[in-house]
Amino acid sequence: MKIVTKDNFGRDLFTEQVVAENVNEYIGKELVKEWNDKYWMEHSDYYLELVENDYIPYDGYAELL
Repeated sequence: MKIVTKDNFGRDLFTEQVVAENVNEYIGKELVKEWNDKYWMEHSDYYLELVENDYIPYDGYAELL
């Protein structure tokens, strides 16, 4: 599993970043939950999400070109 940043506002011009790779599912869920509980607010630019290993992060700027 991977932990990636996700855009809080669903904008097209956003680059998701991989925060951690090869994370255990249980530990990953706990890390994401704790980080989002502590740092996420409704006006935050991004939040963290746990995704599968084969997930390819979205790069809105690359698709623009």
